[in-house]
Amino acid sequence: MLLLWLVLLTILTFKLWLKRKYAYFRNRGIPYLPASSWSPMGNLSQLLFLRISFGDLFRKLYADARCGQAKVVGFFVFQTPALIVRDPEIIRQVLIKNFNSFLNRYESADVGDPMGALTLPLAKYHHWKESRQCMSQLFTSGRMREVLYPQMLDVAIDLENYLNKKLRNRPDRVLPLGRMCQLYTTDVTGNLFYSLDVGGLRRGRSQLLQKTKELFKTNPRKVLDFMIVFFLPKWTSLLTPKVFSKDYAQYMKDLVKEHQEPQKVDLINQLQHFQISCSSNHYSKHPDFIASQAGIVLLAGFETSSALMGFTLYELAKAPDIQMRLRKELCEAFGSSSTLSYETLMALPYLKMVCSEALRLYPAAAFVNRECTSPEPEGFSLQPHVDFVVPPGMPAYISILGLQRDEKYWPDPYRFDPERFAPERIKDIIPMTYIPFGAGPHGCIGNRLGLLQLKLGIAHILKLYWVEVCERTVSQIRFNPKSFMLESQDEIYLRFCRDNL
Repeated sequence: MLLLWLVLLTILTFKLWLKRKYAYFRNRGIPYLPASSWSPMGNLSQLLFLRISFGDLFRKLYADARCGQAKVVGFFVFQTPALIVRDPEIIRQVLIKNFNSFLNRYESADVGDPMGALTLPLAKYHHWKESRQCMSQLFTSGRMREVLYPQMLDVAIDLENYLNKKLRNRPDRVLPLGRMCQLYTTDVTGNLFYSLDVGGLRRGRSQLLQKTKELFKTNPRKVLDFMIVFFLPKWTSLLTPKVFSKDYAQYMKDLVKEHQEPQKVDLINQLQHFQISCSSNHYSKHPDFIASQAGIVLLAGFETSSALMGFTLYELAKAPDIQMRLRKELCEAFGSSSTLSYETLMALPYLKMVCSEALRLYPAAAFVNRECTSPEPEGFSLQPHVDFVVPPGMPAYISILGLQRDEKYWPDPYRFDPERFAPERIKDIIPMTYIPFGAGPHGCIGNRLGLLQLKLGIAHILKLYWVEVCERTVSQIRFNPKSFMLESQDEIYLRFCRDNL
């Protein structure tokens, strides 16, 4: 009987402690989304039980009707108070104008896991800055035009041949998009960053793709590791999560070790030069530094780029009038040539509009966050917008998916309408309501390359094929709750019909 009373007293004490924790925003007069005082998970329970995707969770928090027109809304990451920032001007302050007060992403890896802790997205500012400057040299417009684009054209031709093999002599065939898009993006990544002739589209299989997909396979330990990294960063030294699986980490280490000095500068080569030139006590001297950056570049581009290409084809198949107009533009651009020059591809206005609208509905970054690192002891004041001071260490989240599907900024937000990005209408887009790759110094380093890859893939597919929905096409996209990025839970099937421009 005494034991029972002790258990009940413990439960009651824990409930009262949680209730006090969850009163944080109420006590400060800030609109917030309440969390159950019976649960230590805060507002994350659906995510932790894999019932909702990361993107959908933060979109749901952003769009919660209880928030009204509030510019910031409080919620709880376990018991840690956090903010959802909903106002474009405050978003600009957090990501750009007052970057010095929000230097880091909130998530963090264990220092005992150097393959994870050294990666560009997880490195803290004093380590991140130099690595970012080094890697950004790989993504200059001149280098994309003169070095990267010619290599990408080879993969685009492989993409055409892949589809031709799939259809053989048939006039049309229903195909799943997933594997084709994944082979395309891993071929591009391997060629550009590791100087590998991956050849996944030619062979129908790819070791690079296989290793990447193995890393994304869900198991309880992997889910736990990701949740710790993203939502319990202060506990990483105790709970020792791993960002990369042991096999994937070893694969990337071997890739770096066996890398040959190429004629062209690739990612590994660039990082090797950076490692040699930096000071002896610099963190980039760590033997796993190059492998960690090589590993994260593949993961960052693989899922977002392949999924985005599939989503774009899906929307075009559902909108034949839009697809017809785009194919007409491509027909005029290709003429009698089998490829397009870099300048021609980048200048196609309707292709740019289509890709911009696809990125609005399916942003490369569904959400971003920043940790308050204000030099002021009390934190960063949101005055005059909101009467609240963000204390040091508090995370601020921005739901890009929610922002770009908000009917306040985008009428009929779920309709695929490239006209939103017509030249004469772009000036009407409110700044910071369209940030598909994030914004500011921490914005996606490969955003221009990602967009170029999408344009090139779509152009070479539609050059040869008309795509349309079929009986196996899903009626609407559901995001995979087991994926960190925006990925369709269901395979997307479309009918590919031979129809050369």
